[in-house]
Amino acid sequence: MNSTTPPILNPTTTSTTFFPPPKPPFSSLRCTTTTTTPTPTTLTTTKHHPPRFLKLLKRSYKAGKFTESLYFLSYLVSKGHHPDLILSTKLINSFLNTGHIDKAFKVMDLLEAHGHPDAFSYNALISGLCKANLLHPAVQVLTRMRRRRCPPDTITYNILLAYLCSQKKLDLAMEVLDTMLEDGCQPTVVTYTILIEKTMLQGGIGEAMRILGEMASKGVQPDNYTYNAILRGLCKQGLVDAAYELVTKVQLSNNGCQPDVISYNVLLRAFLSERRWKDAERLMNEMMSSGREPNTVTYSVLINALCQEGLVERAREVLFDMISRGMKPNTYSYDPLVSAYCKQGRLDLAIEFMDHMVSNGCLPDIVNFNTILAALCKSGNTDQALLVLGKLRDSGCKPSSSTYNAVIGGLWNNGNKPKALEMVSEMLENGIDPDEVTYNVLISCLCRDGMVNEAVEMMKDMERSGLNPSVITYNTVILGFSKAHRMDMAINVFAEMVEKGCRPNENSYVILVEGIGYAGHRAEAMQLAGDLVARDVLSDDSVQRLNRTFPMLSLYREIPQSNAV
Repeated sequence: MNSTTPPILNPTTTSTTFFPPPKPPFSSLRCTTTTTTPTPTTLTTTKHHPPRFLKLLKRSYKAGKFTESLYFLSYLVSKGHHPDLILSTKLINSFLNTGHIDKAFKVMDLLEAHGHPDAFSYNALISGLCKANLLHPAVQVLTRMRRRRCPPDTITYNILLAYLCSQKKLDLAMEVLDTMLEDGCQPTVVTYTILIEKTMLQGGIGEAMRILGEMASKGVQPDNYTYNAILRGLCKQGLVDAAYELVTKVQLSNNGCQPDVISYNVLLRAFLSERRWKDAERLMNEMMSSGREPNTVTYSVLINALCQEGLVERAREVLFDMISRGMKPNTYSYDPLVSAYCKQGRLDLAIEFMDHMVSNGCLPDIVNFNTILAALCKSGNTDQALLVLGKLRDSGCKPSSSTYNAVIGGLWNNGNKPKALEMVSEMLENGIDPDEVTYNVLISCLCRDGMVNEAVEMMKDMERSGLNPSVITYNTVILGFSKAHRMDMAINVFAEMVEKGCRPNENSYVILVEGIGYAGHRAEAMQLAGDLVARDVLSDDSVQRLNRTFPMLSLYREIPQSNAV
């Protein structure tokens, strides 16, 4: 063992601490020899489990009382009985999933001391630690495995690779791959696919293709998951034609791997996002001729693209064609249509489609409900919005903060303040904390009704809740004071915004200039506007807006007269 090897990776280390300070290089994971005496692989005690405690152990586990299960397991092994390997592994998983990492290690300690943990048990522990973002403790488990003469297998390394790639630590992932090879573990198609997928997603197309070449050189045959990972990466980078060429190449190859419906769906989405309808149509024909039938995703992609093009009725036809072919639309199929009808103001059809979803056994999700609620409230149809909210409750779909934000703003703006405040109370009773949008909605409503002092108090309450007012929040309050001709307060709020590190935007300055002018300080407003123009703070649109309010072209940079009218 090299003397520079960190203690946590030294097979002779006996500590089970899993929150060490330094992070070791993965080069120190390489297989090493050790003189540590191996733990005996057989137990001298062969007593049968007491039926009563074994039943209690299994019953407590099924009831989700995992701490109680650990007590019974500890009792059994204290009497010299073997811990059940499968049940102990399940208990490790359960503790990890519920965040009780120390108890998961206690179960593993019992297994190591009184049983025979296998690679599956250790892999469960490593996987759970990685999910908890505890890479260093996960690495330590490899040492424990080697000490028990249960060497890490391909699955062990795949778990680590997947985690490192998800954290965008590709350099460390490649070190793990080297260690894997030195340990005599042969990478599988899963190993290479993990690396290729994450490399592609991070824009490393050249490196991903190099890995694909290495994969082939080692005799590992790519599968559909591998090719689809490459397709997604190419399409994400805008290399749709290269992705199409890859599909064609795979079709012509004799390696037994042919593009599947997922491959075609990835390409179809890419073509349609670039509005290449003819290419999309050709792709669909190729897909059908190769024996690949469109699935729900295929139709949903088409429906979404048609709705974005404004071809809502054609999208509707595609949906019903999908149903006639025996396929069941999901929320992704309905969402674009509901959204499109709302944008067109055809709210009756949007609600009709939501009812159609329910009648076809597809429960609307919160996105469907929020889309319709926002459109109804915007159009002033708050009574209908409350009816839809009732349907949301009846469907078992839990309202979100976005749900209440739309309804609260709609009710207040339509003069029903008591009901709006009732919705705020209901929101809090349901355990939904107000977010930034909630506060902005309420602050906007208060300012619109001239209750600017109350809006300021609401902004303070927002800060007490741990939410920082945004530039939108400050602009709303500044506008409220400006409309009330209380420019001293408006300027104070502007100064507070700057002091607290919230950078004013262009609208902040325009509101301030207009407020100063409307308050009777026209000369000061013109001077401020001139200074802002000189500093190139205002765009042409803002200059034109101010020029319409205060004709003073000589102070502004020159703009076409036709546009300034």
